[in-house]
Amino acid sequence: MAKRKKKRRAAVTAVSDQVNIVEAGQPKSKQEKTADKFRVEYAYVIKDLRTIFILAGIMFALLIILNLFLN
Repeated sequence: MAKRKKKRRAAVTAVSDQVNIVEAGQPKSKQEKTADKFRVEYAYVIKDLRTIFILAGIMFALLIILNLFLN
């Protein structure tokens, strides 16, 4: 049988303490624009989720009705 070879692991180096300076962003108007853009771009996702939830509800109701008839 062949001998198993151990893979060498890279030595973990210590991370020096760094201070990140974050500048103040744009006013909320930019955030509102991105929220509106987000709603427009992902409108189809909400529509698809609504369809999935409706179908899941119908299937769940069908299971309950079948349970009542079969018992």
